[in-house]
Amino acid sequence: MNSITARSSTLTQLHRACHLTPRGKSIVALSARRSQAVGRGREEPGTSVHMRRGVTVAGLGHHSMAPAELVKRNVPATTTRKGVAGRTHAAAAAGDSEVCSKLEGTEAIVKVMPYVATSLLGAFLFGYHVGIVNGALQFLAADIGIATNTFLQGLVVSMTLAGAFLGAVVGGSMNDAYGRCRSFQLSSVPLVVGGLMCAFANTANFMIVGRLLCGLGIGLTSCVVPVYISEVAPTAVRGALGSFNQLCICVGIFAALLAGLPLANNPSWWRQMFMMSVVPAGLLGVLAAIIPESPRWLYKQGDKAGAVAAAKRLWGGYDDSDLGADEEGGGQGGDVSWPKVLSGSNLKLVSIGFFLFMLQQMTGVNAVVYFSSSVFREAGVVNDVAASAAVALVNVLATVLSGSVIDKLGRKPLMTGSLIGMAVSMLTLAAAMTVPALAPVKGLLCVVMTMTYIGSFGFGMGPIPSLLVSEILPNSLRGKGASVAMMSHWGFNFLIGQAFLEANRIFGVASIYAFFASVCLMTIVFVQTQVVETKGKTLEEIQKAMLNK
Repeated sequence: MNSITARSSTLTQLHRACHLTPRGKSIVALSARRSQAVGRGREEPGTSVHMRRGVTVAGLGHHSMAPAELVKRNVPATTTRKGVAGRTHAAAAAGDSEVCSKLEGTEAIVKVMPYVATSLLGAFLFGYHVGIVNGALQFLAADIGIATNTFLQGLVVSMTLAGAFLGAVVGGSMNDAYGRCRSFQLSSVPLVVGGLMCAFANTANFMIVGRLLCGLGIGLTSCVVPVYISEVAPTAVRGALGSFNQLCICVGIFAALLAGLPLANNPSWWRQMFMMSVVPAGLLGVLAAIIPESPRWLYKQGDKAGAVAAAKRLWGGYDDSDLGADEEGGGQGGDVSWPKVLSGSNLKLVSIGFFLFMLQQMTGVNAVVYFSSSVFREAGVVNDVAASAAVALVNVLATVLSGSVIDKLGRKPLMTGSLIGMAVSMLTLAAAMTVPALAPVKGLLCVVMTMTYIGSFGFGMGPIPSLLVSEILPNSLRGKGASVAMMSHWGFNFLIGQAFLEANRIFGVASIYAFFASVCLMTIVFVQTQVVETKGKTLEEIQKAMLNK
C-alpha cells in the first residue's frame, strides 16, 4: 500500500510540473526539483525535462520512493510523440523559465519561411543584375557615348562578374566575423549605391564603377544566402528551401527580362530598370536587422543564450544538434584561419565545393544561354525577347520541380539525372550541327535540345551545388568554405565566358558542345565517388559521412 501511495504521489507531482497546451505541445515549468536535475541548460544522463502527452516514466514499477527522491535519482522519461528526435533542452543558459517543443511539418515551414524569404532577396538580386544588361546594353551604350566602343561595352557586362569574384573573396571572412544577418546588411550597401550609380550614370567610368559595386554586392550575398538557409531550414525540407536560392536567381533573371520590355518604346527606360534594383536591395538591408541570426553562428561565437533565443524564434524549440553542439569541440571556438581551412581534412571538404562549381560552369550552361537566341532564330523565332523568355521560363519550371522532389529522391539522383540529360542534349546539338542527314530538322532539333539542356540543368546542376556546399561543410568552415566555392563559380564563369568565343572560332561550336558533354559525364563520376547523399540527414551526420568517405 505504501508503495502504491508513493507511486500515485509521484505521478501527481510530475503531472503538475507539466502544463499541456490544447494542441498537445508541452511547456514544462522549471521548478526546484528540475533545477536539481538540470545544470546550465543540460540534463544529467537519464533526466527528463521535456514532458508531453504519452510520457511514460521508466522504472516506476521498480521504485518505491518519495517524489523528491525520484527526481534526485534522475528517473528517465521517454516520449511517444512521432518525429521528435534528439535531446530538447530548457534554455537555462538564457535564464528562461520554460522550454517549448520544436514545431514540425507545415507549422515549421510557415514559421521559418519569412526569414528564408528575406535572405532570398539576395538571390533575386543576383539574377537581376546578371540579366539586366542583356536587353539594356545597346540603349545605355548609346546614352553614355560608348555605342561604337565594344571594349567598354564588354567592361560594362564583365565588371559585374569581376566584382562578384571580389565579393566572394571577402564574403567568407565577413560571414564568419559578422554573422549572416550583418553580412546581409553590409552586402546591401554596394547593391544600393551601385544601383543608384548605374541609374544616374552619364559616363562609361561612372557606369563601370556602379556595375563593379553591384557585382561586389551579389558576390557577397552569394556566399551568405545558401549558408543562412541551410542553417535555419528544418532538416526535412532543407533541400526544398535550399533550391529556392537557384529559383530566385532564375526569377531575378526573368524579372530583368520583363523589366526591359518598355525599352522598345522608351530607350531611356534602362535607368528605371537599375532604379528598380534599389528597392529589394534596401529591403534586404532593413529586414536583415529584424530576422533572427543563425543559431549555429551564435553558438560558434560562444553566445549560447543568443543561440537559444534565435532557435526559439526559428523553430519554437531546439536540440543540441540545431546549434552545432554535436560537432567536435562542441561547435564553439570562433573562426578558423585560412591556413587551417586549406589543410588536412578541411581541404578535402572545401575542395569538393570548389570542384562542384568549377564543373557546373564547365558543363556549358553559359554557352548554351549565349547561343540560344541564334538557335531560335534559325528555327524561325526571330524575337530575341521571346527566345530568352522561353529559356528563363523553362529554367524556373525545372527548378520548381527539383525543389518539389529533392527531399524525396535525394541530391545525388537528381544531379545524376540532370547531368545525363545535359550530356545527351549537348551530343544531340553537336550532331545536329554536323550530320548532313539531320539538316532538314536541324532548327527544330536545336530548339528542343536547348530547352532540354536548360531544363535538365535547372533540375539538378543548377540548384544543388550551392545546397550541397552548405550541407557538407561543418559550422566552423561554412563561411570560408562557401567563399571558396563561390570564387570558383564566379572565376570560371568569367574565364569560360571570355574564352568561349575564341574557342568557337578555332574549334567550332559542335566540338565545344561535344567537350561540354564529356565534362557532364566526368561530373557524374565525381558526384558518385566524392559526394555523399544528404537527404534527411542532420548537418552533423552529413559532415561525419563526408569525412569517412
